[in-house]
Amino acid sequence: MIVGSIARRYAKALFSLADEQGQVEQWLASLDGLGRALASSPELRETLSSPVFEKEQRRGVVAALGKALGFTGSAADFLLLLADRDRLAYLPAIIQDFRDLADARLGRVRAKVTSAVPLAPGEAQRIAEKLAQAEKAQVIVETAVDAALLGGVVAQVGSMVYDGSVRSQLEELRRAMKH
Repeated sequence: MIVGSIARRYAKALFSLADEQGQVEQWLASLDGLGRALASSPELRETLSSPVFEKEQRRGVVAALGKALGFTGSAADFLLLLADRDRLAYLPAIIQDFRDLADARLGRVRAKVTSAVPLAPGEAQRIAEKLAQAEKAQVIVETAVDAALLGGVVAQVGSMVYDGSVRSQLEELRRAMKH
């Protein structure tokens, strides 16, 4: 709980700064790149959050990482501030909270679409268009594969779930036949 509130405070501050400078999209892209780097490298996450490494070492890693990802000015300073305050472990949560704030400001929602087999790019686009009509907002689709669905797709947008999977249809048929 405390991690969430700390991350939200930093994300709100960062978002206010990005919004004030008219750079929400640019910062979101940079933060998404940082999030991918953190997700793909356990060593990087360990270096940034472990007390084994000196603050100056973490600061150096953050400065190099920020430079490699194109962080400049206030965004680079923000990363160094997190390093100075031993808050680098909160980066994934800060990035997620910033993404949520940016999406809300830009009128977007994110949908997780799970299918039994990988979707073709055209299929993902058609699903995004249908969800955009239902949600009355731009929809960004993140896809996943779960063979247990047997067929069809399940789309989750916020707390709303659109379940068109064969598994759920078979389950519904089973329940109907019991009664």
